[in-house]
Amino acid sequence: MLYHFLRKLYRDCSGVAFVELALAAPLMALIFLGMVDLSVIVSTRIDLEQAAQRTTDYALAKRPTSTDVSYLVTEAATASGRPASDIRVDLILECDGTPIGTFNSSCTAGQVQKRFVSVEIDQAVSTGFNWRGMAAMFDGNTIPYAPTTVTGDSIVRLQ
Repeated sequence: MLYHFLRKLYRDCSGVAFVELALAAPLMALIFLGMVDLSVIVSTRIDLEQAAQRTTDYALAKRPTSTDVSYLVTEAATASGRPASDIRVDLILECDGTPIGTFNSSCTAGQVQKRFVSVEIDQAVSTGFNWRGMAAMFDGNTIPYAPTTVTGDSIVRLQ
């Protein structure tokens, strides 16, 4: 009798789909959470890139005449909605491809001179899932949650 019951139970296929779903559902949930978090990060990056590009366009329109970049920082803050502490604007002078410290100086005779404006805007993005904590499950370390820093940047050659 027990043998017939076990044989019948072994051949019974009802519920197999439910077991497969139970095995696949956690993986599918992680993929879904990853897509949502990645879309938030990419969207933020695109917004920051556009704000940085707007600032470099403004630098092309109102070329810097000194090393004062406060008007560019203000423009980047307005375009991105980020505080000035999250914005870096650098004026770069290159002589024959080598960056030189002073933007307003000149290269020696015969060197190719290039001037650039570089804008970088940072923003901390909170994801909906603690991915670092998930990774910590596999190596046994405890890692506290920290938001992901997203940077949008743009550089333009002035000369």
